[in-house]
Amino acid sequence: MATEKLLPRDQVPEQLKWNLKLLFESDEAMKAALQKTLQRVAEFTQLSGHVGSSAANLLAALQSDKLINEELEREYVYGFLRRDSDTTKGQAASLYGEVANALSQVSAKMAFLEPEIVAIDETELVQYLADEPKLGEFKFMLTKIRQQKAHILSDKEEQLLGRANKSLDAADDIYNTLNDADLDFGMVHDDNGNGNEVPLTHGNRSQFTESQNRDVRREATLAYEKPYHNLRNTFAQTLNSFISSQNMQAEVRHYQSGREAALSGEQIPESVYDTLVKSVNEHLPLLHRWYALKKKVLHLDPFYKYDINVPLAGQDLLKTTFEQGKEMTLDALSVLGPDYVAGLKHEFNERWIDAAENKGKRSGGYQVSVYTANPFILLNWTDKLYSTYVLAHESGHAMHSYFSQQNQPSEYADAPIFLAEVASTFNENILTDYLLEKYANDKQALIFILEQSISGFVGTIYRQTQFAEFEHQAYQAEQNGQTLTADYLDQINGELVNKYYGPAVTESGTITQSWAYVPHFYMNYYVYQYATSWAAATALSQGVWQHDDHALENYHKFLSAGGSDYPIEILKQAGVDMTNDQYLVRAFGVFEKRLNEIEKLLRA
Repeated sequence: MATEKLLPRDQVPEQLKWNLKLLFESDEAMKAALQKTLQRVAEFTQLSGHVGSSAANLLAALQSDKLINEELEREYVYGFLRRDSDTTKGQAASLYGEVANALSQVSAKMAFLEPEIVAIDETELVQYLADEPKLGEFKFMLTKIRQQKAHILSDKEEQLLGRANKSLDAADDIYNTLNDADLDFGMVHDDNGNGNEVPLTHGNRSQFTESQNRDVRREATLAYEKPYHNLRNTFAQTLNSFISSQNMQAEVRHYQSGREAALSGEQIPESVYDTLVKSVNEHLPLLHRWYALKKKVLHLDPFYKYDINVPLAGQDLLKTTFEQGKEMTLDALSVLGPDYVAGLKHEFNERWIDAAENKGKRSGGYQVSVYTANPFILLNWTDKLYSTYVLAHESGHAMHSYFSQQNQPSEYADAPIFLAEVASTFNENILTDYLLEKYANDKQALIFILEQSISGFVGTIYRQTQFAEFEHQAYQAEQNGQTLTADYLDQINGELVNKYYGPAVTESGTITQSWAYVPHFYMNYYVYQYATSWAAATALSQGVWQHDDHALENYHKFLSAGGSDYPIEILKQAGVDMTNDQYLVRAFGVFEKRLNEIEKLLRA
């Protein structure tokens, strides 16, 4: 599917694009639906000042809030996906802006709900629950809101913050527009040795950085870093603005820090974050051993950062087209049973996926779900095995949404981020086990697959924890009055890069790129959850793959639970306790086993 020249959106085959008619027939239909939702919001505001006056009013408010959120989700996601399909199209950007602006207005108008729920007397609320059985559905939701009592502001203050949401989120929108629509990485030489030049993009970068030709990967790496370095002050300002807004909101809501604010809503102890960083730092020697092995096998001294992704197998094996990737994913994940396979077939056959890279399309990959419709997946396919891993990863998100939506009311259907990444990285682990079994007699394929697994572990546990350390230091510095300039961010990032990469790797290019290119820094303490999730998923996937008693049954319960309980409790029920470091110790045990296996194959 990879092409030398990016196609405009209208020339991409329909079967490679998501079907947004599953949401609305047209932009006009979405706009009409949005106006009806806004009218519903106007009716909802009549409950202001009366939410807690009776069980009937409380139920009416919660049911109306639920319906409005379902409708807004469908409308917002439609605009969001239209924009991300081609960020250069003014019409799509305008449509997204319209629905985002409406969402901000709605947030302000409905902000009275939580303060009024918090204000209900405890004895009175117990009586309401006894008098009105239909309130039972919302009991956990009410508990979560009331547990945040110390951090919910007055009606007017909540309205003010709700009205300011669009401005407070502006840094994220500016960053994404700059990163996806405006950056130009220029032309680089292809890997065919014929002197041809091709445009470098977010999507095809990995093809060049994994090249056996050192000149090709160096040229591509430096070209990719250049615009980030040239705009380093702008990127620093957007990140400073975002972190400042998050810290401000945390302070206004009476939290001690931005991290406490980010973790408290789902009752995640901050010790989980600190335990992750501590455990990963204790296991850095394994990562350094991996880099030293690559340096030795590849006979590269110095071993630069742009040499890290060269496959030890000597070539890029197991390339897969999009169709082949779907078949491989379906086969590997069949271990999860017929219901899971049926869900995947819906995803693959009903155009829930936008697969091909095109001009202006948002980079990377993600999944977003719509309770009243289905999940949607964005990919930028490159025919590399890596793309199949991304498909398996995002399909894990999609099936998590799919099963939660089938088993939970909409207010509990979305799993919190702390759980969401478990389902996605679980699939990556299963895909690795499947491939290792399938190619058990092919030495070169095994080396390639083991490296994919090790690279996934490095990228998800080590790299994301490195990012988490950087993020937390940046938040703390800003809270203490430090302006996050490009020089300051380069300084703290550089220290972490040297610590994580270790003595075998020689730095090259600019360290600005390794913090400026990370969109997840605009998701407010998101990145650490990749690492905790991968470690938890390692334990869960091992149980399912080895057919341990009740492992599959417990995992399906996890998929169906959505956000119906606190994440720590849902994972405990699935068999993983995140309140100590044992799940991390087990995960690093698997990593060390993979490292031992590839060392043995390379010696043979």
